[in-house]
This record gives sequence, C-alpha cells and structure tokens, in this order.
Amino acid sequence: MAEIAPFRGLLYNQELVPQLDAVVTPPYDVISPEEQESFYESHPYNMIRLILGKPEPGDNEHQNWYRRAAATLRDWQQQGILVRDSEPAFYDYEIEYRQPPNILKVRHGFICMVRLEEFSSGTVRPHERTYEKTRSERLQLLNECKANLSQIFSLYADPAGIVSHYLKEGRHGRPVFDFVDRSGIHHRLWRVTRKDIVNRVMAVMRDKPLFLADGHHRYETALEFQRQMRQRYPNLGKQAACNYVLMYLSNMNHTGLTILPTHRMFVELPQYDTRSFLEKAGRYFEVSRYPFSGHEQERVLEEFLAALEAAREQTFLGVYAREMNEFLLLQLRSEAKHQSWQKNVPSPLQKLDVVVLTELVLKELLRVDDHMLNDEERIHYRHDAREAIAQVDRGLYQVAFLINPTRIEQVQEVASAGLIMPHKSTYFYPKVINGSVLALVDPHENIPL
Repeated sequence: MAEIAPFRGLLYNQELVPQLDAVVTPPYDVISPEEQESFYESHPYNMIRLILGKPEPGDNEHQNWYRRAAATLRDWQQQGILVRDSEPAFYDYEIEYRQPPNILKVRHGFICMVRLEEFSSGTVRPHERTYEKTRSERLQLLNECKANLSQIFSLYADPAGIVSHYLKEGRHGRPVFDFVDRSGIHHRLWRVTRKDIVNRVMAVMRDKPLFLADGHHRYETALEFQRQMRQRYPNLGKQAACNYVLMYLSNMNHTGLTILPTHRMFVELPQYDTRSFLEKAGRYFEVSRYPFSGHEQERVLEEFLAALEAAREQTFLGVYAREMNEFLLLQLRSEAKHQSWQKNVPSPLQKLDVVVLTELVLKELLRVDDHMLNDEERIHYRHDAREAIAQVDRGLYQVAFLINPTRIEQVQEVASAGLIMPHKSTYFYPKVINGSVLALVDPHENIPL
C-alpha cells in the first residue's frame, strides 16, 4: 500500500517574504485569467510565476514560460527567497475555514512524499478523467523545473484519527507559518522531524490506500516524468526523488472535509430547447417548474435551491437556461433507474447525480458527444449555484445544469471499484494552496528514509 517519506521541503524565507498571503495561490486549474493578472501584480515573488506563467511574443520550443518558470525557481533559491530545510520532515497542516451559512471547520492533513505507483496496483486510486492537453502542459513544466511546485491532495481512511494524533504530538515548536489568505482561510503549518513520530506515521500509512481528491493531472504527469527519467537514467536507485511525488494527505473520516458541487455551464448548446427537452425528460424525471417574473426571481431562486439541496440523498438535477424565466427541478423516477441508458454504466456510478446528468441528460436526451464534453472551451464549471445562474442571466452561458455534491462515501466506493467518474465530478474545498511547501525531484537526489 502507500509508502510515504519525509523530505527536505523548499519554503519561503519569511525574513525576506513576511506576508505569505501575498505570494500564495490556489491550484493552477482554478485560476481565471483575471486572477492570474491579479496574482502577478500582488507581489514580485508570487507563486503564479512558477505555476502559471504568461506566454510572451516570440515564444517557441526553446523560449517559453515553462523555461522562464525554471529560471525563476533557480533565481529565488540563489537569492534566498526560497530556502530548503536542512533535515527531512513531515509538514503537519491545519486549514480553518467557514462553510455557509457560517459553520467553522478545521481540516487536518500533512504534506509528505509518496512513492509513485501505477493505478493498477490499487495503492493510489483515481476517480476522475483527465485532459490530455493539461497533462502535456504540466509535464513540460515538471521537466523544466525538476520540482513539485504544488502538492496533490489525497485522502486516506483513519476513523480513529491515529495519524493526526501522532503528528500533533510530534509538532516542532511554533508553526512554520500562521496566516489568513485573501479568501479568509486560515493556514497553519508545523514541521514534524522526530524520527520516532515519523516512523510511526509511516507504519500506520503503509496499510492504507490513497484516494486522489485533487490533482489527477499532476499524478499522471508525475508517472510519465518517472518513466522518462528511468529511460534517461537506467541506473536510478529505488529512493531517487523522481520516484516520488509531493502530496497533502487528509483523513476522509474527519469532519473538516467538504465537497462542493460542480455545476455544468455550456457556452452554447444548440440542441437545447426547453420545450423539446421537457418532453424527453418527462419520460425519466418528475419535473417541478419554478416560474418567476423579474422582481420575484430572488425569492423563487431561494425556493428552488432549497429544494435541490434538500434532496442530497436522492437524484435531483436543476436546469436554468437563458431567457427562460423559470428554474426546472428534475427528480429521477424510480423506474428510470433500470432502463437502457444504464446498460454500459457500472452499478456504483449509477448512483451519482453527475453520472445521471452526463449519461442520461446530456448524452441520451440532448445527444451531447464526448468531443463536446471534453472541450474546455465549450463547457465550463462553477461551484456556486447563484454565480452560475447570474452568469446565465448575463449572457455568458446558454444553459446551466446544477447538481448536488458527490458524497465522500461515493468517491471511496467508485475509486475502490477501480472506476472513473466524469470530468470535474468533485471539488474538495478548500483547495490546498501553492506556496506552502515545494519539493525538488531531481533524479540525482535520493529521498531519505
């Protein structure tokens, strides 16, 4: 099962960069172009320059933002902006945040290196599909930088909280950092270097599979990087750094874990027409309509979203289209659970709202093909239902399909069965920031055990 290891992390030197909230970012794949520009302007040492650089005129195979990121990483180390720890450690990490309506939650986790394993081994279990273009871009960045600039977010099962107990016992002095980011999320991190604690944690984790929560592209990229390094350097030892990947591990049994819904937004969906769609959908769903006039929209929206959220244990979907003046709530009929659309859908997947939306509504009723579903220019994702509806009203999208979040036990069941959900089926919140701890993965270095 999982083989984890401590490592010498690369961290911001807070004597030179005291305001960490000005240099950290969320993962690259949730940063909009406007946010990217904002991060560039916020600080000259912001992580955006490493994880999501700007293309420039004249860029080519030999001159591009990936190489500029690698040069920046080297410069920051030489200037002492980023400093590498002198001894290996686990990094115990607490994230404190508020979940609507105003619930305070704390998610515990820790950052370590994890030995790379093919998915077929069952040690690391994915649950989502990935995009080839994104994998290619991340691989180019990894090849240039020879560093994990952000950690993959994975989950493990530990109902008794043994790992967290050990890590808290082993915390070394005051936190390495303790700050609130621009989103109001509180981050605290401690080094854990005691050998006895490190060994206990490694021993407990050795029997546990890991479930990828966020970072499927980065894990597949790390596997490909490992293959390339092994071909280039056939005598690599087992402990070579390129045989590992940086991960943030969190206990899936802890109450601090939150999954947000991922609503589907179509820029244009020519085959969608409300009247014909309702005729088709009526064969599979009980349809509730929430009409409104302009001044009633907010009140009706409250009722509609309350009805959708109240049905989390059942299969309910929401639909809202441009200039429709009504919200549609679709409840899957019990008899629709045993029809032809399910013939190629394995049983654990049939229970997921996102699969019902993808396989029945989009593919079966609206004839949306895989090409469109994989086209990141035509289908976008939002996690806030109100924001999704507002963007339809502003004309940014033709139609929004709203769903409830996938539950953690569903993620575990699907991943354990070796199955894969559609793209963007989960959104674990909060994301793990870029800029907490980085890891060098030079093939000529070894991970100490």
